Amino acid sequence: MKSLRHVFRRFGRAPMFTSITLITLALGIGATTAIFSVGNGVLIKPLPYPESQQLAGIWHLAPGVAGIAGNINCSPTMYFTYREENRTLQDFGLWSNDGVTVTGAGEPEQVQALDVTYGTLQALGVQPAAGRWFSQSDDTAGAPDTVMLTAIGGGTSAETQHP
Repeated sequence: MKSLRHVFRRFGRAPMFTSITLITLALGIGATTAIFSVGNGVLIKPLPYPESQQLAGIWHLAPGVAGIAGNINCSPTMYFTYREENRTLQDFGLWSNDGVTVTGAGEPEQVQALDVTYGTLQALGVQPAAGRWFSQSDDTAGAPDTVMLTAIGGGTSAETQHP
């Protein structure tokens, strides 16, 4: 107890040193907390899908090709080849973010949407709230667009099937 009083008395005699020390400690604790939160959310915490440890991503790279940097989107030919010739993966699908406008009796509303192929939502275990699962025939050329509504993250999302 006596030594603690001595420490506080010394801090009182050097207010600039005390301020710098407290600010340094606060920044260090804040930075450590932020880094842990990001690391926990990205690396440690599992994805919110059933059997998420079995999900895999496939990307294509073209090192050495001028004008192409980073990942290359999967072409329809590549997708159909993967889907038909695949012997390793249970489901295979492609997706891209989208936004659609819903119109009807009220004002038009912008809704988050995903453009997906057959197999994507099955692999993620996403259940349709309205509509039906996409089928392989929905992926054929000339098939009409199919829409399914799902509830993801407390909101509603529209998934559309584009061949």
